[in-house]
Amino acid sequence: MKTGKVAVFIPSKYRDFVDEELSLVKTVYGVVDQVHFVKRPNPRTYIQQDKLKELAENPPDKLVVMDILRPSQVTNILREVKTEVVDRVLLILEVFAQHAGSREALLQIELARIKHMLPLVRDFIRKSKLGELAGYLGPGRYGYEKYYTFLRRREGRIRREIEEIRRVREVRRERRVREGVPHVAIAGYTCAGKTTLFNALTGKNMPVGPEPFTTLSPKTAKLDIDGVHMVVTDTVGFIRDLPPEITEAFYATLEEVTAADLIVLVVDSSKPLKRVISEVDSSLKIFNDIGVHGKPIIIALNKIDLINVNGVEELVRELSKSAVNATRIVPISAEKRINLDALKREIVGVFKGT
Repeated sequence: MKTGKVAVFIPSKYRDFVDEELSLVKTVYGVVDQVHFVKRPNPRTYIQQDKLKELAENPPDKLVVMDILRPSQVTNILREVKTEVVDRVLLILEVFAQHAGSREALLQIELARIKHMLPLVRDFIRKSKLGELAGYLGPGRYGYEKYYTFLRRREGRIRREIEEIRRVREVRRERRVREGVPHVAIAGYTCAGKTTLFNALTGKNMPVGPEPFTTLSPKTAKLDIDGVHMVVTDTVGFIRDLPPEITEAFYATLEEVTAADLIVLVVDSSKPLKRVISEVDSSLKIFNDIGVHGKPIIIALNKIDLINVNGVEELVRELSKSAVNATRIVPISAEKRINLDALKREIVGVFKGT
């Protein structure tokens, strides 16, 4: 989706991750015209009043806030600026929608969008009753009430269809377990190179790219290493501070991680040391939150072709101290096919108990 002028407001807590935040915006809208940092969000409008007045005089086509806005903040911004307001939740869902490759992914996106929209529509209804939206924001109270009812019914239908898709996948998973086929899940932050590694291991040619969330639905392929037959699944990437409603809506993509016999955690080693350690720590926390306990984890330090040997050695040392839950740490380059044999040996070693 390409658009006209885009103004982006980023909370100060993301100042060190501006490149990641703007990459999400550019993935959806192509351009960014203005970037503003918000140190202390205004409780009423999130954006400070003086800045809102400036925007009202020369409104952008899109006003993107890289934080989760309350419904009242959205309506208050709309009243001041009268332009489309997109918060972090809606932006990430739009990124997801651009890469949805399956019926399940599309349903998960729609479900998350509905869950995010319902409180906003409720706020529109409340303010319409109070007369605060008279002649403003479209259909009025009764129109919003009809829309709210439609969303609730649609939410129920989507949940039932998703449950059926999960049931079918669970049947397949149980069959693999009965057949004794080990299951490897490739997981990690978005843009770490998970799909590139998946392709390198399996010989597949799944789409890869620099934009976030190229993979939205779990993709599974068979793999044979030294006579050990297994299946490998490429999963959706994590992102910093993923909004709770998105995490819940995309739980199906994480089921493959919880059901795996081994997790390969792919990490972009070309990032600064502090960020690499932070991403590993938060990934391990996500595993814990979704119920991954006691499973072997191999950290694949990817993109080592972009850093020097000393940098790789320092990363291994530091991660050995902090990532105590990891079974092994293997430096690799999935794109350049560097050290993949070592990674394969470690994978087989887990299943052979060596």
